[in-house]
Amino acid sequence: RKMQNVEKVSPDQAASVSVPTKYVQRDTQSEGSQMADRGFTTAAATLRQALQEMPEIAEISRNVVVEETAEGRDIQIVDQDGRSMFPEGAALPYERTRKVVAAIAPTLRRMPNRVRVTGHTSSIRGAARERGAGWKLSTDRAVAIRDLLANSGVPDDRFESIIGKADTQPVFPDDPFLAPNRRVSILLVREAPPLPPSK
Repeated sequence: RKMQNVEKVSPDQAASVSVPTKYVQRDTQSEGSQMADRGFTTAAATLRQALQEMPEIAEISRNVVVEETAEGRDIQIVDQDGRSMFPEGAALPYERTRKVVAAIAPTLRRMPNRVRVTGHTSSIRGAARERGAGWKLSTDRAVAIRDLLANSGVPDDRFESIIGKADTQPVFPDDPFLAPNRRVSILLVREAPPLPPSK
């Protein structure tokens, strides 16, 4: 599904946690969207605060991308050249990644939105891995992040879906081998408010 009114931003800008970044989508049509947008804005500010309180924020800020999409508020934990958030080929993240997830979990817990966790890998050059390995790895990483969020207090019934996408949705389609294509997305799903019961 193609998004309209999409603004593309460079990778350096996209790594900022201070503004909706790589994709900017304004939803002005759905009823109650202003209230939802206020909630997302509050969530973004709270997330920024939580991340800024981490002493190692200067090191990890480039690995956390917060953006607003047509589907909701997306928090992405992204590999950068020379600084991965997961050991190569492993499903369980580094300790710094665990700290990021623990920092954002309280905000996710307070928001009413359901949470969708999606893992992505970069493409592998040549036939270095068996077929299907990217699907398993991306799914296992999404499950690992889901488990960390759950262990930090996000209720099980808040998770909408846990998805592995392998290398099918690169951030940089022109270079699917780039490190930032390896990421886990934690999406606060934007949903229309429930309609009042009909009389």
